[in-house]
Formats: sequence, C-alpha cells, structure tokens
Amino acid sequence: MIECLEILQRVNLPAHIVAHSLQVARCAVTLARHLNGNSHRLHLDLVCAGGLLHDIAKDISLKTGENHAHLGASMLEEMGLSLVAPIVRDHIFLDESMLKAPFSESIVVNYADKRVKHEAIVLLDERFEDLLARYGTTPEKLAHLKRRWQLYKTLERTLFAHTSLKPEQLAQEAAHLSVESNLDL
Repeated sequence: MIECLEILQRVNLPAHIVAHSLQVARCAVTLARHLNGNSHRLHLDLVCAGGLLHDIAKDISLKTGENHAHLGASMLEEMGLSLVAPIVRDHIFLDESMLKAPFSESIVVNYADKRVKHEAIVLLDERFEDLLARYGTTPEKLAHLKRRWQLYKTLERTLFAHTSLKPEQLAQEAAHLSVESNLDL
C-alpha cells in the first residue's frame, strides 16, 4: 500500500483528497474483512488499493471537467495497475444488478466512498444529506440523488446482512486500521 501512497504523491493529489482516500481504504478494508469472515472471497490488497486510488484523477477532473473515475482508471492502466483500474472506474456507478452477493472489490470500495464525507466516516444518511445540499441544485439533480440514496440504502442492508457488523460500528472499527503500514493485512 506504500506504493499507492507514493503514486498519490507523484500525481500531486491535494492533501484533503489523500486524507479522504485513506478513510475510504480503511472503511472498505474493514467491511471486506467482515464479508470475508462470512465466506466471501474479497482480495484485501485490491480493496485497499482501490480505496486509496479511487480519486487519483479527482483534482485533474475538477479542472478539465472529465469523469474522474474513467480518467483515474485510464491512468492506472497506463501505470500497469490493470487489476485496480476497474475498481476505480466503478466507484461512482451503482445499479440494481450490483445489489446482490457475491460482492466484488468494486462494490465494497464504491459503498465505502459513500460513507466518507470529506475525511470522516459517517452514516450513509449524513453523507447523502451533504450530497443533496451540495449537488442537488436542480429538481432533476435532486431527484437523481434521492434515487441513488435509496439504492445505496438497499446496498447497505444487503452488505451488512452478510456480516456481524452494523453500519454504525464501521467508523469505530475502521479507525483502528493503519493504511500507511499496509493495513496490518
């Protein structure tokens, strides 16, 4: 995971996006460990790398208007990180077909990203209330975000039905992981 942090340094990702990405990685790995404890087979290193690198192109895309998930996946492909690229590409997209087990590394990182508001792991409702306030600027955008909120609530129920963890316990448990030292995998 040190390699992922070095990549983020090389692309000059702002510190607040790096801090967000560290939290997403902690959240995703914590959830993946619990899912693996219930007979899932998620690759923890891929989950961690996906969490760390999911916003690798966020700063660039804010300047260019490009889709940061697709741009980030392309950047990772060029770096030879073809196993992580799909996780980055898929971290903002969710549809009903993705709501059932078996779960992928992509869906775990996708969900974890929706649990991290800036640099804090929060409940899904708090995160979506923030998204509505920031991005629900038109009736259409507001309706779209509300539909996504419901999809993520369904995903959350489905994911946590496969663990002994409750959504409100995720932040506290994730706080004990050290991404900087390979997450003690």
